[in-house]
Amino acid sequence: MAPTSTMFLLLLVMGVIPVKSQDHWEDTRTGKIPACLPETCRKGQDICECFLTIEHRLTMMYEKEKSLVVSKGGRLYRFNSTENNPIANSDDLPFILTLDGNTSRVVIAINRLFPGPQITAYEDQTLIIHVRNLMHTDSTTVHWHGMQQLGTPYSDGVAMVSQCPLGHGQEFTYKFKAKPHGTSFYHAHIGDQRTMGLYGALIVYPKQELPSATDEEFVAVIQDWNHDDDASTLYQRMLFGVFNQNQNPKTRYVTTNSVDGGMYSRYKFHSGIVNGKGRYYLTPSMHNQAPLTEFEVDANKNYTFRVISAATLYPFRVYVEGHPTLTVVASDGFALKPITVESFVINPGERYDFILLTNQSPDDYLLVAETLEVESEIARRGEYHVAEAIIHYREKKPRNPNPSKPVRNRCTATNKCVIFNCPYLLPTSANESCLTYNDARTNDFNSAPEDVSKVDQEYFFNFAFPGEHGFTPGSVNGHQFVPPIAPLYSQPEDLTTVCDSNCADDKICSCTYTQTIENGKVYQFTLTNVGRGKGWSHPVHLHGHSFYVMKMGFGQYDSHGILTNSTPDISCSRGSKEYCNSPIWANETWNGGNVPNLVLNDTAQKDTIIVPTHGYVVIRFKADNPGAWFFHCHIDLHNTNGMGMVIVESPKLYPAKPKNFPICGDFRSNSQPLTSSGSTLKDDWKAFVSTVWAAIAFLVIRNIHV
Repeated sequence: MAPTSTMFLLLLVMGVIPVKSQDHWEDTRTGKIPACLPETCRKGQDICECFLTIEHRLTMMYEKEKSLVVSKGGRLYRFNSTENNPIANSDDLPFILTLDGNTSRVVIAINRLFPGPQITAYEDQTLIIHVRNLMHTDSTTVHWHGMQQLGTPYSDGVAMVSQCPLGHGQEFTYKFKAKPHGTSFYHAHIGDQRTMGLYGALIVYPKQELPSATDEEFVAVIQDWNHDDDASTLYQRMLFGVFNQNQNPKTRYVTTNSVDGGMYSRYKFHSGIVNGKGRYYLTPSMHNQAPLTEFEVDANKNYTFRVISAATLYPFRVYVEGHPTLTVVASDGFALKPITVESFVINPGERYDFILLTNQSPDDYLLVAETLEVESEIARRGEYHVAEAIIHYREKKPRNPNPSKPVRNRCTATNKCVIFNCPYLLPTSANESCLTYNDARTNDFNSAPEDVSKVDQEYFFNFAFPGEHGFTPGSVNGHQFVPPIAPLYSQPEDLTTVCDSNCADDKICSCTYTQTIENGKVYQFTLTNVGRGKGWSHPVHLHGHSFYVMKMGFGQYDSHGILTNSTPDISCSRGSKEYCNSPIWANETWNGGNVPNLVLNDTAQKDTIIVPTHGYVVIRFKADNPGAWFFHCHIDLHNTNGMGMVIVESPKLYPAKPKNFPICGDFRSNSQPLTSSGSTLKDDWKAFVSTVWAAIAFLVIRNIHV
């Protein structure tokens, strides 16, 4: 080695010559390096470290050239040049956010992407994820949906339950074990920010290969998209209504129904998107030719598709055009015994893995996710509610980036289309048949349903909108959830919104609703959707745990499959207003876990489950993870309206907070309100009284001298 080289290395080791440190924040934000550091996250490594920067960005904008873009024929063009000159720079294209190509609008991006970058780890790796908030106007948190956070409740990412929100410019490092394996995702957990794009896929590979594993796989994150409203506006529309303001005369938007008569809330569906791309249908058959996400496949191979619903409101029925069957093999990260169906239903917060055999004629097909709304009503409105992505057979040349509207797979009375995870029961005379989650069975080596064969304690929770006309908030057992002023996990002593003990059967209370459970016990929760506030289906998600789905119970239907009444299994006899704030079994012999027709063998496990309109779901889990765990409807509009609560698990056993863990809360100079001058009303009153007495004394003394 040359003397100069030797001297350089010596000075470098001694620290005389500084080493240029890498700016991980900016390098990951701009795509110079992946979000998760390349030297981590590999199989066999202990650590997976990632950097996520959250900020606002504009859609349909070519930032490098500060130019608007437009769509044509499934490609992007500069707004002033749409003739045979599509934007083809492969480095720039991922950062041009298109959504459905309708207009340019503000969204929330992560590392300048929508959705955010996929995080891929291996089971039991330690995930270290640094999050930075560069939004100028919004605070935020990030929840790691599906991760059980065993021993790390402070990293669950729920604003004012597990942590303080991040303000502009602030950073927060989440550290937790990648467990369980399977398909999960991360998303905002404050207000309705998820609907604006603050989400991304989180894939955890298992320690041992699953029987259903394929050589190649794809991830498809599905969302319903709205042109008009941001996260804050959506909540106001939920409260006060949606209006068709472009019409003359203006009209109130009429909400839609599912095929069984269940209702959907005030959220207008304009388009569906897959991995941040979709097409806006101007009529039931004509769209705006915006680009779609593409998946490339070879003929006659098996592929795994991991489907994630980041939807705001609507459930989707997922199928593959031209492929009469697919095989569902997992849900919410837990392997299932294979179920071969034509399609499956996915609700907000759920994840499903399916295997597709590419055994059709080489062509361009569509992965299709249709809402469960009544199709004839949507067509009558001149709309088509669908999310699409292209499945392109490599053998087919040339590729078609702008395929026609998908063609439904053919269903007949003799060759019915089987649908899995139905939130309702279809009439037997239809061309389709339903499998519910009662038909699912676990195939996961981590599942142990025998652990919940006996129950120590049971509770009922009614997810509904009860109340009098003009005040029917989202609630659980009549409690509209009010977020505390400080995190319930880290600052429980600062809770000021405790629920009153008299919040009972005929009341609607606004408070921080909690239920305490004890470590080591097996709990049975019966989730209901009955009483005066029923009518909307609710996908319910439990943080900190997965659970076993013991039974799904449905309402009563007529011969056409339309709901006519609630399940007879649940009684709402407590109270006089039929709010059903304290549901019980109609047959008291069912108490103590003695419910008929429970799935006791190979019980399927998950963390998000639909509670059918007029029906119920029985779930069980073992309390083995002390912490404060949010338990809520995963429709953001329902959640922010109050449909949630906190499961407080063995607070004396909470893991210690990390050193220098952030604190937050109210600040008041004292307990009295301030006037504009800065003094309190109490001080002003004292001064006024003193002045009056001084005047009286002066007059008395003056009269005496007179």
